[in-house]
Order: sequence, then structure tokens, then C-alpha cells
Amino acid sequence: MKIYTKGGDKGQTFLIGGERTYKYDDRVWAYGTIDELNSSLGLARAKLRDENFRKVLLKIQKQLFELAAELASTGTDKYKENISEKDVEFLEKIIDELNEEMPSLNSFIVPGGTEESATLDVARTVARKGERYIVKLESNYYVNKNLLKYMNRLSDLIYTLARIIDYRQVLKESKKRVSIISKDIKMNREIAEYLMEKLLKKSEEIKVPMVICIVDESGNPIMFQRMDGALLASINISIGKAYSAVAFRMSTDKLKELALPQGELYGINNMKKIITFGGGEPLIVNGRIIGGIGVSGGTVEEDMMVAQFGKRTFEEVASYGIK
Repeated sequence: MKIYTKGGDKGQTFLIGGERTYKYDDRVWAYGTIDELNSSLGLARAKLRDENFRKVLLKIQKQLFELAAELASTGTDKYKENISEKDVEFLEKIIDELNEEMPSLNSFIVPGGTEESATLDVARTVARKGERYIVKLESNYYVNKNLLKYMNRLSDLIYTLARIIDYRQVLKESKKRVSIISKDIKMNREIAEYLMEKLLKKSEEIKVPMVICIVDESGNPIMFQRMDGALLASINISIGKAYSAVAFRMSTDKLKELALPQGELYGINNMKKIITFGGGEPLIVNGRIIGGIGVSGGTVEEDMMVAQFGKRTFEEVASYGIK
């Protein structure tokens, strides 16, 4: 059988039932756009890696053949409704299931997050175009109400698929990044400067001049800062707190109980550089000591609040990097 028939050389084509019409007929535009949509979904399906998504698109592609046939018979004595409420409910069921995974979206999404989602977004715009052509048909022909419902839900479904694919990719990259950062992180000047900046701002917020010391995994100072008006005594105390937190791998406020006569570490407060009251925090990632923070200058509660803020800031750096 020959691919070409020459029957359309004069700008006409056949509708279902044998009626000839020009190729600019609104019905031809409508079912031709559905053909375009089917091809766009085929490209998207070829790019998708999720097998369940691929199966969904394949089923939709088969339904689009039926939808196009219905459009090609519109206005003829061979007209037949092929798309039913059941087909619409099929799309709605999938959308509802996918919505359980998809995060809330509060802004417009720029297409192109991934190659997979980009092909789906192109298909979505074709679906919208097809819907517009079907709406136009209503001015001259009877149009099955389920056709418009189906096309409306289909563009929603395609959009949802694209967003979930983008969301999964973001999660994958975030987990990979967290794994790499957590594995390789080491206290250095860049991290220390970032922490120091945050700690100084926190001290300014509570209006208490502090002395802050950041040490490495061996307790050696990496960065030290004395704010204007901070007590001179706080210099050695902050260094001691940071060292103690690293040496015992715990917050210095916890050392207080251990250093009491009935405690397991009774007498450690007599050791050089050891401080046994709050304001020192160890910086630990995956059980590995990275460094420590020592804060002195306010009440014990104020010192602890700033030091603990620094610890939380470091944990964010360990998870997501320096912002």
C-alpha cells in the first residue's frame, strides 16, 4: 500500500463517513491538534524513566485516537461519541493520587527544570491548544460535553506529572548534596567566618557584648572575636568553653553535673582550659567531631542561647552548604 494517495493535493481531506472538506476546516484543525498532542506525549513518554508514568501516557495516547476519531466525525451522519465520563474520571483519579506527593505551589513555574518535565510542558501547551479548537467547534456543531472535560483534565494531569518529576529531581539532588557535604565537611576559615558573622549578629540582637571562639576538631582556635565592651575575663573563658566542648564531645552545661562530687567526672574543673558551665557547643556531623563554639560575656543562659544558635547554624551548613 502506498503512503501517498494524492487525494489531499488540492487542500482537501476526508472526514469519517467520506465527506470531503478543506484542511482549514475547524474540525480538521481540532483533530489535527490532537494528533500533534499525541506525538508530543509520545516524545515525553520516550524520555520518562518512571515506568508507571510511561504506562499512564500510553493509555492516554490510545484514548486520544478515539478522541480524534470523534472530532473527525463531528457534523457527519457517522458521528459517534467515543469519550465518556468514565474517561474523565480515569484522569481525575490519577491527578488525585499524584497530588498526595506533589508539594504546594505558590507561584508560576518556569518550564525546563528537567528534560522530562520540559517535554511534558510542551505537550501541556498542545493540549490547551486542542481544547481551544474544540471550544470553537461548539459555535457550529454539537460537541460532546465530555470532550472539553477530558481535555481540561488532561492538561492538568500533564502539568502535575511535570511538577512531580521536577520535585523528585530536586529531592534527589538535595539528598546527594547533603551526603557529599556531610561526608567531606571540615572546619575551615570559610565556615568559621560564616558562623562568626551569624553569632555576632545574634549577640547584637540580644544587646550583649560577647567574646566568641571557634575551634577545629583538635580544639585549636580557627577564629576569635571580642565585641566592644566585652569582659576581659570572657576571652579565656570562651576559648576554654570551645576547647571543653570538643575535648568531651558535649555541651559544656552538661559537664557541670558530671563535675560535681557525685558525678562521673568529678575534678575535671581543676584541669587547665576546662570550663564546666554553659556556653560551649561541640559541632558534630554523623558522629564525627568537626569543631566547637565557645561564647562568653553574658549570663550563662545568654551564652548558651548564642552558642546553641551557632550550633544550629552549623548544622544547616552541614546539610545545605553556606547560603
